[in-house]
Amino acid sequence: MTDYLIIDAHVHTYPTPEIGLQAKQGETHPDLSGTIDELLPIMDQGQISKAVMVNMTPVVDMKDAALARLPETLSKAERQEAEKEIDLRLIGRLQRRNLWTCQVAKENPRLIPFIGLDPIMSPELMRSEILDKVKNHGAKGIKLQSAAQRFYPYDPRLWLAYETAVELGLPLVFHSGGIGPLSKFALPQLFAQVASAFPKLTIVLAHLGLGYWDQTIALAKSCLSVNFDCSAAVGITEAEGGLSDDDLVSMIREIGVERVMFGSDYHWFDPIQSIERFLRLDFGKKEKRLMLGENAARIYRIS
Repeated sequence: MTDYLIIDAHVHTYPTPEIGLQAKQGETHPDLSGTIDELLPIMDQGQISKAVMVNMTPVVDMKDAALARLPETLSKAERQEAEKEIDLRLIGRLQRRNLWTCQVAKENPRLIPFIGLDPIMSPELMRSEILDKVKNHGAKGIKLQSAAQRFYPYDPRLWLAYETAVELGLPLVFHSGGIGPLSKFALPQLFAQVASAFPKLTIVLAHLGLGYWDQTIALAKSCLSVNFDCSAAVGITEAEGGLSDDDLVSMIREIGVERVMFGSDYHWFDPIQSIERFLRLDFGKKEKRLMLGENAARIYRIS
């Protein structure tokens, strides 16, 4: 397909097709389930050298579902105790998800493991989880999905996690932008406070702030340390409500091609189709070389 080094800076993976399809909440296009056995041949076909797994656990949705199943006859004290037990179970699920991601990466060196955190954990527990997964299991970064997890990126409960990431030199990728009411938690402008408070933190905003393009450009100009990936933004065509080719090129150049990484957002989007569109964009060979692989190798310290 191409002679460029390609690193997909944004993929999601799952232990089984059933879990992957459940995460898509009924979306069937593209017909991808997110398993490792599915992803690796796609990487071969697209000549993708490495893929960064930015897995997360939808703790809030799981907790809401568990609370809805509690008997209405519970007393206030019983309900509080039940909620504590739910929290512990969900923290365990998140930790097991992180461990699975790290184990899969050990078995498949082309995959790079990022771990998830959630404010349901105490700040101290989040720090402990980071240290354990980095030092004992090879995690290479952190992924936070503030929209689905329903917290603002400047939430003080995350401060210790940010400090730990700086201490360990870990990059931190945030979901940004999106559609619907939960996007209020992931507006690009909200990340300025984090970037200002932690100037040594390697911050990456996924999806180019999907849908909030003006905020992304403003943030890029005011916070020169923030980087971006174009996952989903390159997957959604103009006909589907995304940016035209010309507008996408213009936006990326305004941000700076040295700050933007290619990403597909697999299994929500097909990496092959994303690569094909990216290669058609009106960038020079040097610009494509940077964004398709060299920027990710530098920003995410991928050898």
